[in-house]
Amino acid sequence: MQPNHKMIKFIKEQHVLSLSVLSQNNQPWACNAFYVFDEELLCFYILSELKTEHAKAMIINPKVAGTICITPKTIAQIQGIQFQAIATLLTNSKADHAYKYYYQAFPFARVIKAPIWSLQLQQLKMTNNLLGFAHKTHWVREEC
Repeated sequence: MQPNHKMIKFIKEQHVLSLSVLSQNNQPWACNAFYVFDEELLCFYILSELKTEHAKAMIINPKVAGTICITPKTIAQIQGIQFQAIATLLTNSKADHAYKYYYQAFPFARVIKAPIWSLQLQQLKMTNNLLGFAHKTHWVREEC
């Protein structure tokens, strides 16, 4: 089952996510990253050098969480996504596919020779106050 169309629309309209990981020393770490969304595979693609704190953490513990939000000045306009995902460093044809998506969205990124990662969505929660105060929509990946 696909996530709600309003979730998909919101995700596709944004381009930066906040990513949270558990570091090598079992400490929380967070970063922001430009992303593209692969609607067919239900994953985000991000670029990240292997030397970054979050990349080192994702290699050890691929379970990640994050958010995508807008920052309106009024509560009535709050919209945002919270997610859980599994991070994978992509190689070969999977990497080629992901780079193609990423470079279409961010042509400037071609000069950055960073590895590409997939954040395979496992769970989403969307808060959308445009539909009513504290309106929540949930999605969980079905087991195959």
